[in-house]
Amino acid sequence: MKNFLVRLEKGQTIVLFTLGVIVLLGFTALAVDGGMLYADRRHAQNAADAASLAGGAEAAQYFEAHNLHYGIWDCSGAGVASASAQARQAAVSRAADNGYQIDQDIGDENGVETLCGVESHGPWDDKYLDVRTMITAITRSSFAHFVFRGILRNEVEAIARVRPRTAAAFGFAIVALREDCPNQNTGGVHYRSGDQVRVYGGGIFSNACMVKHGNTDVVSEGTIGCTGTDCYTDNGTSGNVSPPPEEGQEPIPRYTWNIPPPDCSTLPDMGSHNGSGTISPGRYTTIRVNASNDVLTMLPGLYCVSNGITFNGGRVDGEGVTIYLSGGDFTTSGNVVINLSAPNHSCAPSVCPPAIPGILIFMAYGNTGSVSLLGDTGSDYQGLVFAPDGTIEAGGTSGLTAIHTQLVGNTVNIHGSPIIEVRFDENLTYYLPSMIELNK
Repeated sequence: MKNFLVRLEKGQTIVLFTLGVIVLLGFTALAVDGGMLYADRRHAQNAADAASLAGGAEAAQYFEAHNLHYGIWDCSGAGVASASAQARQAAVSRAADNGYQIDQDIGDENGVETLCGVESHGPWDDKYLDVRTMITAITRSSFAHFVFRGILRNEVEAIARVRPRTAAAFGFAIVALREDCPNQNTGGVHYRSGDQVRVYGGGIFSNACMVKHGNTDVVSEGTIGCTGTDCYTDNGTSGNVSPPPEEGQEPIPRYTWNIPPPDCSTLPDMGSHNGSGTISPGRYTTIRVNASNDVLTMLPGLYCVSNGITFNGGRVDGEGVTIYLSGGDFTTSGNVVINLSAPNHSCAPSVCPPAIPGILIFMAYGNTGSVSLLGDTGSDYQGLVFAPDGTIEAGGTSGLTAIHTQLVGNTVNIHGSPIIEVRFDENLTYYLPSMIELNK
């Protein structure tokens, strides 16, 4: 009897030992092969990211070299097809550099493809080219094959989205960027009391509210839109807005107005200027013109001003200038003739940079001041007026009747007494360069 029990116990020991070996192999496989699988996945993902970004960079360079911008984007056009072909080839080459052989067919989850897209968001469209890379990597097993007969594999994916060169804020002539309207003076586009506001060459958009005050009559060649339900309010007794505002639209995304500020560090310190004269580009504390017989000429280039500009009398002329306000306001009145224009896109290298083609006035991020565009008869402003955290006031009771600008601000107030025309000039448009982002 005793010998029989011993034989039974010996059989149990063999079973337990076998189970223990299997469990130990499982943990070993999990520790060793699991670590290898994770490391291989990370390497494959990095390679897929690099391939998609390389393809995106190639496409972006093609867009820039061939002037393939937002306004002429055509997914079925030869330009997009050529950019797509070069993007795919660049992605294949970069993957090979990292040890992965892929082709231009993702049917086997080991290749690259390009997808051209135009997504409608009401008054504006998102236009892009996606470079999608998929890599399948096999991990060689050290222990797992003893307990698992399947193949250890990683399937990873990366998508780089490339957007073509895009006019600031999609080329709307008047844009309010703030996404709420806490009161009647902050946020939104406001048409103040007056006779007529005319907008040519572009539309009007508010990321929040749009309000018509008084009897102003507004006519735009382009689309008029605002965000949120019931975002348009008519507080006037006569006049209308044409075409009718399209309500409930999506806000204009930041990437279309995320303009990098100019570099003022290399400019000479010019102190302050007051009165007549000819001034050169540089860093100024203030620039003022007050007397009726003052004449100020601004030579082409970048003017960085830390404590505001005031033009209240006389005459101011400047061609090919960018004014950057790190602090203070841009204040004008109806008693001064002002003719200022931004640099064009063919300005000389000695002027651009640091001046910015297409930008006339740039109120620094964080500057909550105001830009007042007034002037006597014969005045004109040409180029983008950009105040992302400030207020833009255009028109009013001055003799100014037409400006050739794009107005993009936190809040925009348009005055039409008796009439103000905003003529958006594409030749002075600021374009953000082609951009790439890794979406997945």
